[in-house]
Amino acid sequence: MKALVLGGGMVGSAMALDLAADKRFGVTVADRSEAALARLARHGLGTTRADLSDAALVTRLAGEADVVVGALASVLGLQTLRAVIEAGKPFVDISFMAEDPLELSALAQSRGVTAVVDCGVAPGMSNLLCGHAAARLQPCESLEIYVGGLPLVRRWPWEYKAPFAPHDVLEEYTRPSRLVERGEIVVREALSEPELLEFPGIGTLEAFNTDGLRSLASTLKVPWMKEKTMRYPGHIALMRVLRDTGLFGKEPVEVRTADGGRAQVRPLDVTSSLLFPKWTFEDGEEDLTVMRVSAVGVEDGRRVRLTWDLFDRYDPETRTRSMSRTTGFPATICARWLVEGRFRRPGVHPPETLGAEPALVAAMLQELEKRGVRYEARVEAA
Repeated sequence: MKALVLGGGMVGSAMALDLAADKRFGVTVADRSEAALARLARHGLGTTRADLSDAALVTRLAGEADVVVGALASVLGLQTLRAVIEAGKPFVDISFMAEDPLELSALAQSRGVTAVVDCGVAPGMSNLLCGHAAARLQPCESLEIYVGGLPLVRRWPWEYKAPFAPHDVLEEYTRPSRLVERGEIVVREALSEPELLEFPGIGTLEAFNTDGLRSLASTLKVPWMKEKTMRYPGHIALMRVLRDTGLFGKEPVEVRTADGGRAQVRPLDVTSSLLFPKWTFEDGEEDLTVMRVSAVGVEDGRRVRLTWDLFDRYDPETRTRSMSRTTGFPATICARWLVEGRFRRPGVHPPETLGAEPALVAAMLQELEKRGVRYEARVEAA
């Protein structure tokens, strides 16, 4: 079978190598970066240099594959989803797109295409576990998600490194956050409602509102739901200063150049250009991923709290970053299910759809554990 991976960055590379470990697949990675493709070619993977912002080209490339896995930046998410559906191929995607991907579900149904979106760690595993909890608890009263990807070693002043696309990182600090309170969707400012949490093995982290509920806000009928991103303490204040100064702005501003002329620049582009060399992981630099998904509700007549904890670190043996592993592996596991027919339901589906099926949740957790990604589950009285 032919598998096409769209994007050869940190997560796309992890996806491609995981699929290539399965002898059933011949894997091709498409990207415009020659350096990324050269790195993957050294592992024996097929590569094709392509401008993936060209939707027609994506449709053509997808048409030659049996399954497609997407690891592109959010700005390309919706058009890529549409392009793969147009090709009539099963698709699993991790794009953190701002648009609602479910609006293309009718198109996918008409083409007989099964697509699973937001299938990373968060969104992704967080959705899967929330969907499982909502089906398991009757009723499910609340859902909480806390997640963060961080460098193992804290270095002043940022104490942060970016494990995925720059644009998508900065979106966390600007995109309004949707939460559910008393059964209604409410919108809060990003970086709002900070709180401190203690996690074994890492210590104190600070959490803030981000727009991570995504489809959960409308697909699950749970009266209280929230998602927060975690960083080392002090990060919120730094990002608020940059944001409130206007350095994340997307509208061009006029600046005076050194020769007395004027130029139009987007503050976001300047900020990205300055920040991301400092936020880029060095070769071999270790990272970690921490997540907690918690649900409260009634099971077998008693009120309980279900919790799943993830604490994952860089894999020195494969030299694969934790965020790449924890994000990429759920997508590649799901891609196998699509070609095997284990989940084949035309339409566009968020992971909570799969989470309603206990056998799929158990299989996902088992497959992740085989790859060294372990979720610790517990049940307590609430």
